[in-house]
Amino acid sequence: MTETRKKTGPTGRRRTRGKGLSAGLVTRVAAGSGRLTVTKKMADTMLSGYLDAVKRAKKTGMTVRLTFVVNPAREEPQIEVRDAAPTQPDALDLALEVAKVRGAERIAEILKGADMMSADEFAEEIGATRETVNRKRKRHEVLGLEGAKRGVRFPRWQLGRNGELIDRLPQLFDVLGDKPWAVYRFLVQHHGELDGSTGLDVMRAGRVEEAIAAAKAAGRGDFS
Repeated sequence: MTETRKKTGPTGRRRTRGKGLSAGLVTRVAAGSGRLTVTKKMADTMLSGYLDAVKRAKKTGMTVRLTFVVNPAREEPQIEVRDAAPTQPDALDLALEVAKVRGAERIAEILKGADMMSADEFAEEIGATRETVNRKRKRHEVLGLEGAKRGVRFPRWQLGRNGELIDRLPQLFDVLGDKPWAVYRFLVQHHGELDGSTGLDVMRAGRVEEAIAAAKAAGRGDFS
């Protein structure tokens, strides 16, 4: 390609004018192992699209999206200029985000409680190993609660006076789903269906069928 060189301008850059140049854009760029040629027509089209987008943004005062659609069957790209979609969340999105943050804060507060034990502490309490505790948790024989930072914590109150576990706890998981926080909430909350008693008190009293029925009526749910 022949080209005519001009003297260096005020900025110290050398300008080049030739067949494949337009508005200061280079005509050839490397593309993998081959080379891609950008013609003057292609460069003109891209620059024109950019200028149109700038004018539209200034005129409307809104963000504008500029898209170059490259079709291998065409020599020059197609230009799409349109207003960008609003990025501000609606009221429902904001409410859900606030609820999510509050839920995370509540979980962190619960897991910091004095009655929450680590796997090692819980294992020592029941005379077992950490591995045994984790296996029991996966089988839903013990309740383990997980947070974002503190790992899995085990409520001390799920152990009876003699260190016994909650009878038929796996059945409660079957009703409420594989959701430890839903099981936690059912066990600590007072329920009208159980005469105002907590789920834990009723299960400790041997009234497991009543507790299971109340869990079904309460439905599914957790803090997250």
